[in-house]
Amino acid sequence: MATTVGGLAAPAPIDWTVTPTGPENAVLYTTEKAGDSLWSVGINLEPGKDGSLKFHPLAVRWNGHAWQLTKQPVPDGRLDDVLAKSANDVWAVGATENGAETQPVLQHWKGGAWSLVDSPAGDDNAQFTSIAAQGDGLLIGRYGDQTSVLRYAGGKWKELPREGLQHIIYIDDLHAVGKEIWAAGIGGVARYDGTRWNEVKLPVKVPEGRTFEVAQLVVKSAKDIWAVGMKNDTDLWRVPLALHYDGKTWTEIGAPAVTGQFHDLEFLDGKAIAVGGNPNTGEPLVAELAGKEFVQTTTPAGAGYLHGSAQVGKCLWAVGVAAETTPDGFEKPFVAVGRHRPDSTC
Repeated sequence: MATTVGGLAAPAPIDWTVTPTGPENAVLYTTEKAGDSLWSVGINLEPGKDGSLKFHPLAVRWNGHAWQLTKQPVPDGRLDDVLAKSANDVWAVGATENGAETQPVLQHWKGGAWSLVDSPAGDDNAQFTSIAAQGDGLLIGRYGDQTSVLRYAGGKWKELPREGLQHIIYIDDLHAVGKEIWAAGIGGVARYDGTRWNEVKLPVKVPEGRTFEVAQLVVKSAKDIWAVGMKNDTDLWRVPLALHYDGKTWTEIGAPAVTGQFHDLEFLDGKAIAVGGNPNTGEPLVAELAGKEFVQTTTPAGAGYLHGSAQVGKCLWAVGVAAETTPDGFEKPFVAVGRHRPDSTC
């Protein structure tokens, strides 16, 4: 039953169950449903005896019983985002290193193995940061000499105009709504109308010289868009940020007054739930919309910073890192599945 916290309605507790992932040294950045399975991508850490650290792309698949590690087409680098169009049509983006230069990575899963897709020419010292579907094609956020969005369809690449996108330093998320495209990241949100980008004016106030980040957009319809992230704060350094768009106006929604940031938002039993963490302490942050504000709720036992989430049935999957590190001090991957009711099916 709901109670009250400081006069606010408190959400029902979430019953969490931890599911081991396999890799010992790793970070999971995001997760997405793919048919009856889940995918999560990130980075695998390989500590060397001389104190060096190598980074390898990581993609694990939940088959309904356990997480399966998949072989990667490039040896070094990371994966930052994953798009599951179906169980056997999954795409992931990130970056790899070629000598002293960084090169973007787009890879495709067709049901048996990952295959590498050639990136556009002249994309050295760049990385792909986000991916979304638009019709039969893909939209890909790129970070390099200047932030941009590329469209990949039919084996061909096309860069969208950059004008109007300059205020976004790094693209965390992309969504297509018909012919429109929404981009979000460090610096705010932009909307592409088919011809050019336009900065979306958001009611976010930050101290002079500071910024804010929209890490995730949830587009339920053209008149129902949610956004979560963080904004800089004088006293707490950075605090969680939540916004909603009703088709006419963006409104900032109350969030916990704590040092931390939201990274993802999903709906469980019709309730908006945001996940994230405290970048100072590595503690997890889970908050549910109760009335007109997000209120902190149950976090998974053993969780550290939570980077992503996905809703499957009546369950919420959360991924990130564990609170406990390895004996060498490296991060360990963490996955948990939560339910409002213990008998809820996923």
